[in-house]
Amino acid sequence: MQNLKIATFNVNGIGARLPNLLRWLEKERPDIVCLQELKAQDKAFPAKDIEAAGYGCLHHGQASWNGVAILARDAEPLLIHKGLPGAQDDSQSRYLEAAAHGVVVGCLYLPNGNPQPGPKFDYKLKWFEHLISHAQTLQASEHPVVLAGDYNVVPTDFDIYNTRSWLKDALLQPQSRECFQRLLDQGWIDSVRHLYPDERVYTFWDYFRQHWQKNSGLRIDHLLLNPVLAPHLKNAGVDAWVRGEEHASDHAPTWIEISSRKPSAKKAPKRSPADTQATPQTTDSLDEYNRKRDFDATSEPSGAAKPRKPTRKKADEPTALQFCIQKHDATRLHYDFRLELNGTLKSWAVPKGPSLDPKSKRLAVHVEDHPLDYATFEGTIPQGHYGAGDVIVWDRGIWKPLSDPAEAYAKGRLKFELQGEKLGGVWNLVKTHMPGKQEQWFLIKHQDEFARPESDYDIVKAEPHSVLSDRTLVQKKRPGKAAEPKPVKKTAAARAKPAHTQLVNAQPAELPELLKPELATLVDSAPDGDWRYEVKFDGYRIMARVDQGKVHLFTRNGHDWTHKLPRQAEAIASLALESAWLDGEVVVANERGVPDFQALQNAFELGRSASIVYYLFDMPFLNGMDLREVPVEQRREALSKVLERSEDEVLRYSDDFAETPDALLNSACQMQMEGLIGKRVGSPYVSRRSGDWIKLKCKRRQEFVIVGYTEPKGARSKFGALLLGLHDADSNALKYAGKVGTGFNQVTLSTIYEQLTPLETKKPAVVNPPTGFEAKDVHWLKPSLLAEVAFAEITQDGSVRHAVFQGLRNDKPAKAIVEERPAPAPKGEKKSPSKQPAATKAKRKAGDGGSTKIRLTHPQRVIDPSSSSTKRDLADYYIGVSEWLLPQLLNRPVALVRAPDGIGGELFFQKNAERLAIPGIEIIGKEATGHPVMLINNIEALLGAVQMSTIELHTWNAVSKDLQRPDRFILDLDPDPALPWKSMVEATELTLTVLDELGLKSFLKTSGGKGIHIVVPLTPKADWDAVKSFSHAIVKHIATLLPDRFSAVSGPKNRVGRIFIDYLRNGLGATTICAYAARSREGLPVSVPIFRDELKDIKGANVWNIRNVQERLGELDVDPWADLPGTKQTITAQMRKRIGLK
Repeated sequence: MQNLKIATFNVNGIGARLPNLLRWLEKERPDIVCLQELKAQDKAFPAKDIEAAGYGCLHHGQASWNGVAILARDAEPLLIHKGLPGAQDDSQSRYLEAAAHGVVVGCLYLPNGNPQPGPKFDYKLKWFEHLISHAQTLQASEHPVVLAGDYNVVPTDFDIYNTRSWLKDALLQPQSRECFQRLLDQGWIDSVRHLYPDERVYTFWDYFRQHWQKNSGLRIDHLLLNPVLAPHLKNAGVDAWVRGEEHASDHAPTWIEISSRKPSAKKAPKRSPADTQATPQTTDSLDEYNRKRDFDATSEPSGAAKPRKPTRKKADEPTALQFCIQKHDATRLHYDFRLELNGTLKSWAVPKGPSLDPKSKRLAVHVEDHPLDYATFEGTIPQGHYGAGDVIVWDRGIWKPLSDPAEAYAKGRLKFELQGEKLGGVWNLVKTHMPGKQEQWFLIKHQDEFARPESDYDIVKAEPHSVLSDRTLVQKKRPGKAAEPKPVKKTAAARAKPAHTQLVNAQPAELPELLKPELATLVDSAPDGDWRYEVKFDGYRIMARVDQGKVHLFTRNGHDWTHKLPRQAEAIASLALESAWLDGEVVVANERGVPDFQALQNAFELGRSASIVYYLFDMPFLNGMDLREVPVEQRREALSKVLERSEDEVLRYSDDFAETPDALLNSACQMQMEGLIGKRVGSPYVSRRSGDWIKLKCKRRQEFVIVGYTEPKGARSKFGALLLGLHDADSNALKYAGKVGTGFNQVTLSTIYEQLTPLETKKPAVVNPPTGFEAKDVHWLKPSLLAEVAFAEITQDGSVRHAVFQGLRNDKPAKAIVEERPAPAPKGEKKSPSKQPAATKAKRKAGDGGSTKIRLTHPQRVIDPSSSSTKRDLADYYIGVSEWLLPQLLNRPVALVRAPDGIGGELFFQKNAERLAIPGIEIIGKEATGHPVMLINNIEALLGAVQMSTIELHTWNAVSKDLQRPDRFILDLDPDPALPWKSMVEATELTLTVLDELGLKSFLKTSGGKGIHIVVPLTPKADWDAVKSFSHAIVKHIATLLPDRFSAVSGPKNRVGRIFIDYLRNGLGATTICAYAARSREGLPVSVPIFRDELKDIKGANVWNIRNVQERLGELDVDPWADLPGTKQTITAQMRKRIGLK
């Protein structure tokens, strides 16, 4: 038997995936391939294309969903069985057995078995029994045998990202797993798990809910080896990059490598992959590097042999291997990616630089090895010499190979983890077969918590500076020697010290070991008097102590964070102060340039202190003098002079502004900043909360104790919401304060969850825990973690409204957290006129006068007696979901259902604009319908509609720029009220299957009533009549196929015991309830978009209402309709023909 690579790949339609398959075959060159789910008859199998790629093939096809094939490189596989022996027939084309390259290969595609229980699951188990019987026969064979394919079984919970969403799926059922285990009990070896018992390996990622992007995978593709073949197993893996390609299958190829010889019975001692690095550097591997350079002219280090002594923290730890990335402005700007391996820096030129987006494969051209000393080289290579141009060290750190690096490098498939100042997480370097003078590789980011879409964050643009000297390539540096890390600046006589004699009340004093900061008092309005105002930063308060050149950075609680802020400490040291205490705040700006607390936390988590800016605003001590009694304006002036010496971008002075506080707060709020800090002119510095420092906030925001968390739902992972608590100011009892479920991303969900689980406890720490539905799926915690939360208000029962998570706090004790209430302006001073800033007005409760320019009259009028919901409650709901709702309304003509006397009174359906003028609503012409129609494109128009007693919002299937051509059609499944919800779920799944077979992508939402709406987006080409007739034909087609379940005719008599699929909403001027709009029914239910795989889990079409939708949205990190706007599809002639239209 020869060395072989054997792979299995569910292609999910060979017609659609043929280009992907051929690319993979060319790149990976497996010797034997098992394919499943061909979805093609034998006559349609692309045998010529496969043969042109160098493979002989056997295929067993079927027209619809199944079909299998075996390919053999440079050989013709010899057929043994077509169909599974023992089964009565193989009409579903699920098994093919052949001999190739000396191995017997069984290619199988096990039935999926869903829905279960039911006939499909029974068929799966019956098929499995036949497979087990035949496998026993193969097990006894003297030939090497592999059973490879899509088993549609997740063997254990370790083989899936999360079992919660799949518990009812046939893939995880105990009977399926028991059958798989029976194969292993026969003596078959699960190759991947045999080699990697402790690694999470996935082979399948669902198309829905960004499972691929979040690496939410399953292992269902397996290669089982009999005892003859198992001893030859050398390696196994998954070519996951195939899943990331455009138009990819939802599976990735899974493979094994077979050695021609059995391993020696006596194994060598197992080494860590990194231990192979100790090979001394040889001049031979650097010959090309040395040949290209004149070291008398360039400052680059020479390539002399210089073995590096391995550095280990412990005896059993692997060698720490360095990596660096150098930004090189040569003939063309590029990035040189270098990994230490075998005593040199293996090097690749990456023209566009690295990308954090796994979808972006960056070309990496392999160049000559470089010496280890090159990792710190910065400078200018002179003109006329090789590589002429400027060089900076853009990133550096250590790298950890995830397999034997020398072997992986030789094979052209390096997988490794980076721990750099900018880059982190797992990466891949993959050699291609593209022609060229030099090897062409790809540098690809692996999907993990460090990955980010390039559209959100381009790291080479966002972080252009050197990690050694903070230079960019624009800042020219003279040629000379390799750069060292930026030195601390020394004191120079030319630098004049601040004149202490000019500082009133300054006193000589010893520098205190610790100093508590002055804290500001929250006020509800700006006081009169002489005040200076600064921006209130959204970060961590940091006090800097300088003593004889040594810098320590402390939090407000006295914790030393110098190790977390090395760049900032270095920048403070460069000021060359003899001694000082400096007061300020560290922040990270988001893409809008606004301080972002969550971005700051991410920077700490990822060790990226270079992105953190330290804003300084006070200086209580300086060079042996106590300045605390010096007026604040003089202390700040002295601080600004000190900071004039700094050239480092991580240190900045916090300016104050001359404008009025109302104007400043207005601007700060419009920029979505936290607010202002005011400081009374002439005031001293005191280490306590003081009325001389005040804070004005755009919205309420404070710390809460985290007392529990809920289970995740939908696409959310780790947890759903955090339960909050506050201490009572009088009794000090910890009381429940509601939940926060929004404001998280994938990074914070993971990092927070790791801190939650060790704190779990059986009993709640709050004295008034929630009960009933609100207490469902709650995990209680010991009260030690703090969350900073932005919110609209705290209600009379002590719960936060419209809460948004901002970040964890670890600079305050949990016992000190009480509700922070705005105080009146400082005593003895008159408040300024009550001019609220615009942003504050926009957030004001609707019942207190409305939002924007709309005043809500009779806000306490009850519109739904069953839930006691008021007009204000509905307005607050629409404000809260506006960022989800308004995109669904944008530029779509809208019709309104108005209820002036509440839902129990008469309802008015208003389609046209001429009957009633509504504030903020846009009117467009009569061309389409003969009547002017309405658009609701902003929050003002939305609240204007609520003010005029609107409850429901119904939209057209076209947008204003092209009212004659619809951009979607909707199928409204309307059931007989006597039918159970299960019938609705089954009917929806059947309808979706028909749309799938037509090749139409569709999206779901609950109606808020009894049914489900299926939304099919279209590229607007066909007119209304064509789209309506097409949707009608689909309905008739379904009703003809299943007349006992469906009706194509409206009316109660025609849907007794059945479901009417309403297509009438697809005509000109017809409307459907808008996604996220309320319904004028008891409880004010809401029409809510859902993921397709959520359908079987929800209990009805009215499970969400205006009181619980916010929680639903807070638990989502992906919009179920995220792909809807970008879906491009049209009604084709073939589709029309399949449903009986000409």
